[in-house]
Amino acid sequence: MGPEGKESLRQATMARRQAIIAELERERGTRVITMIHRREPWEDGAQESITIEDTEFVLMRIRTTPPEQPIDLILHTPGGLALAAEMIAMALKRHPSPVTVMVPFYAMSGGTLIALAADEIRMEPYSVLGPVDPQIAGLPAVSILRLLQTKPLEAIQDQTLIIADVARLALENVQRFIRWLLEGRVSPEQAAGIAEFLTGGYLAHDTPITADLARAMGLNVIEGVPVRVYELFETCAFGVCKRPCIAQYDRTFSL
Repeated sequence: MGPEGKESLRQATMARRQAIIAELERERGTRVITMIHRREPWEDGAQESITIEDTEFVLMRIRTTPPEQPIDLILHTPGGLALAAEMIAMALKRHPSPVTVMVPFYAMSGGTLIALAADEIRMEPYSVLGPVDPQIAGLPAVSILRLLQTKPLEAIQDQTLIIADVARLALENVQRFIRWLLEGRVSPEQAAGIAEFLTGGYLAHDTPITADLARAMGLNVIEGVPVRVYELFETCAFGVCKRPCIAQYDRTFSL
């Protein structure tokens, strides 16, 4: 497809999306915000994780939403940069009106952290969330800390000890943040239990957490995603992204 054909496809696709979103907003009386990591039909590549650019877009949409208007966030992501996910979650947590996060397929890792900020999470029986344990240099923070318990300190390199200290701080920060996100929705004891389960290394980072399990944990999960959401996904190219897994990590830690 040539440049003109791609531009024509882009304009037609964006117009259809805007119409679908407008109809969903009319039906639910909400402001609809989307964060979908999926290849655009007119592009060759795909955005595969939560980025700072996502944060800027979503924060602006939240900021311009009237305080009395509920928010629906349609979320489809394998995870990404921790800072980006936390900023979005903070903004949703502070929105005065009810917030619903819709997960038609998956919202892993940092996506799950964002979902925890919602008053309600709408999922399907096959939709999944995931653990939010921080990763340091591509390794689970909990696993790094466990290493200190299995070897004498004199047998561990200084660099590993420094990484372990960073892992401890990252783990404590994420657990504290989760407890804050859940304030007012579950008891402090439940919040602490959820934070421990999602970050404590009980599950591999790509282990799926189903709607039933999320509900059993104490999260307000409602089964059923509006049909309009799937109409929106029909405008995206499917079958071209990696399966939900650990995001690619650089010098900063990610979820």
